Amino acid sequence: MRSALIVACRLLAVVSVALAVAGGLFTVRVAEAQDANPSIWTGVYSKAQAERGRVRFLSDCATCHNFDLQGQGTRGPALTGAPFMTNWETQDLKSLFAKIQRMPLNNPASLPDAVYMDIMTYILQVNAFPEGERDLSAEALDGIHIVRRDAGKLVVNFAIVEMVGCLAQRPDNRWVLTSAGEPVASRDQPLTSDELKKAAAKPLGSDQFLLVSVLPFKPDDYQGRKVSAKGLFYKAPGENRLNVTSLQPVAPSCAH
Repeated sequence: MRSALIVACRLLAVVSVALAVAGGLFTVRVAEAQDANPSIWTGVYSKAQAERGRVRFLSDCATCHNFDLQGQGTRGPALTGAPFMTNWETQDLKSLFAKIQRMPLNNPASLPDAVYMDIMTYILQVNAFPEGERDLSAEALDGIHIVRRDAGKLVVNFAIVEMVGCLAQRPDNRWVLTSAGEPVASRDQPLTSDELKKAAAKPLGSDQFLLVSVLPFKPDDYQGRKVSAKGLFYKAPGENRLNVTSLQPVAPSCAH
């Protein structure tokens, strides 16, 4: 009886791993399928909806975020341009909407959901995401990601990605990938020799990612070097992580 139970548990573990791997592959394939035409660039809100949002933004949000959406430091972050994309790129509109619903900080959820939705579409309009023919609804938010028009492959959270950057250790001894370049949807396999040469030529960027589960890859050997890191990608405002599955040096230093 005990041996049969052990066998059953082992089978369950194998099935769980297989499902996890399959789920990861499915995530990447979904991301790749969306590459050709990211839905946020097809026009997901109407001009009239954004105009309603502009009026409510000026009356309810400008005190903290300024009339031009450039923000006021700690009082309210910028909601346009590079700061907005740094915080929200690759996130879906459902996450942005949930954040907006918690505003203002001193009176959260004080506006009707329809007004919060209008305000969000005004933010999209200011950030040059195109208008469409219909109002954006809460039911349509899933799967619409904030992504640059020229971003190439759309990378969503929990996809397996590859990126290059500089390997560094923080004062708290945690490892980070600094000057991280654009993440690219990938497979969970180490780079080939040809791929390593291409990775070495990739430009560095401005992001930073906390590297999780990196110690088995002996990061001490590559500190200060330009590396290629693969793993499960997660990006959210104030929290970027990469659960590492591969770490390979691609250049002897990390000069730009």
